[in-house]
Amino acid sequence: MAMWLFLVIIVASAVGTIYESRFDAQIARHYVYQAPWFTAWLILLCVTLACATFTRLPWKKKHTGFVITHLGIIVLLIGGMIGRHFGIEGSITLRVGEGPQRHMVTQQMALNFWGDDGDLYLVDFPVNLNPPSEHRPHRVSLDTSSRPNVAAVFQRAYTNIFRQPPREPTLLFDRFSDQLREEISLEPDPGSDNPGARFTLRSSMMGGEELDAILVERPANRSFESLEGLAQISLVDAIRPSEETGEDGMPLLQVLPLEDGRVAYAISDSRGQVREGELEAGESLETGWADWVATLEQAYPEAEYRREIVETNGTSEIGGVSERGLTGVRGWLDLGDGRRSERQWFIAGDTESAHVDGEVVRFGFGNRRVPLPFTVELEAFDVPRDPGTENPAAFVSTLIFRDPETGEEIRDTAGMNHPAMYPQGFHRLLTGLTYKFSQAHWEPDDLDLSVVQVLRDPGWSLKWIGSLILISGIFIIFYVRPYRSRRPEDALDDALKNRKNTTS
Repeated sequence: MAMWLFLVIIVASAVGTIYESRFDAQIARHYVYQAPWFTAWLILLCVTLACATFTRLPWKKKHTGFVITHLGIIVLLIGGMIGRHFGIEGSITLRVGEGPQRHMVTQQMALNFWGDDGDLYLVDFPVNLNPPSEHRPHRVSLDTSSRPNVAAVFQRAYTNIFRQPPREPTLLFDRFSDQLREEISLEPDPGSDNPGARFTLRSSMMGGEELDAILVERPANRSFESLEGLAQISLVDAIRPSEETGEDGMPLLQVLPLEDGRVAYAISDSRGQVREGELEAGESLETGWADWVATLEQAYPEAEYRREIVETNGTSEIGGVSERGLTGVRGWLDLGDGRRSERQWFIAGDTESAHVDGEVVRFGFGNRRVPLPFTVELEAFDVPRDPGTENPAAFVSTLIFRDPETGEEIRDTAGMNHPAMYPQGFHRLLTGLTYKFSQAHWEPDDLDLSVVQVLRDPGWSLKWIGSLILISGIFIIFYVRPYRSRRPEDALDDALKNRKNTTS
């Protein structure tokens, strides 16, 4: 039985290796290494090896190597399963002077929502690895009150397997795409009392880059636009020339839509000088922010803001609308009583909402954020160069670790093939409860930024111990004669030895 299990695991590992080489490690982990069937197979192998060992009871001296070898394999497998299911792997983006961080981002996607009890619930949501379809949509039950109910669990399993309509509030998703485009348009809407304006900004210094800025009073998060951290454009209800700067002291362009497609404006340049005036549709304005030029495309004192998410084939189109690359899922809310919302796209990283007859469910999805029991801060990032060249010789991130409970502060460096570790101490390293920080990414044009990989493997020590036990058992079986079973060649060796002694 154990040999058949070994054969299947070998084949599965080969398939996982092919997946990893053709796609990536995340695909291999999802479909093979961390799949429930693979874990069940490893557990069954451990049980089989243990049974094979106990069938030799009572153990004799010759069984020593056999028992030690099987024990090593079992310990090794247990360490691997602990590491795969309880280990943590992710990354943190750090910037010099930005302050400490206490969360890392993993590659696993998750969905969170607020239940009826007001608590925030987090569920695995691997739509990027196992995309939903119209025939097999993904379902996320929102009925938190029945989670402890065993009958509810079987009801949900029955609903999922036989694709029955849900009997409780449920989010359903039937499409995943990472090639979405956000189309935003502005149309006149008499009586809306919702002013809006659309500008196009161009810069020859930025390679002729062109940006669209659509400003509207409602929704409030669309009433301003940041120009790549260089300046800010804001829609206002009255021009206030005394307000020279926006958030974080950025130069500010104030815009007030007027009748007949005109806007009044007040703009401060990078030197703090303020200009006022009016623009008509098609007119341009030298902003004084590097060489950026703002052109008024549309302006309405009463406007309608339209936002639509469409799926593309990966090509970029500009047709009088703003766009940006997006990842999202398409789905709807089913309340379980026959009422359901319209099917729509939900964007990763945003807080989304689904509406049905006044019922609102807010949720969000994206890469899972995992809190750390300490904070980490980037003090410095150095890139030593090879002598006489600009080629990087190494990458060194100086990290500051702080324990908020004890106040402990430790500095360590994460370099090439030399990770930083926290908490420090041999006993923590031995038990695998320490976090390892390795250099993962850097930006040649921004040496204040560093991306470090975070890894913690609680099964690390068991894997090493199991490997050492396994090697010891194999050594005993093949090289320690008093502890191995008697073989025909041993009898021949004894006969030759006795004959030699008799002759002498």
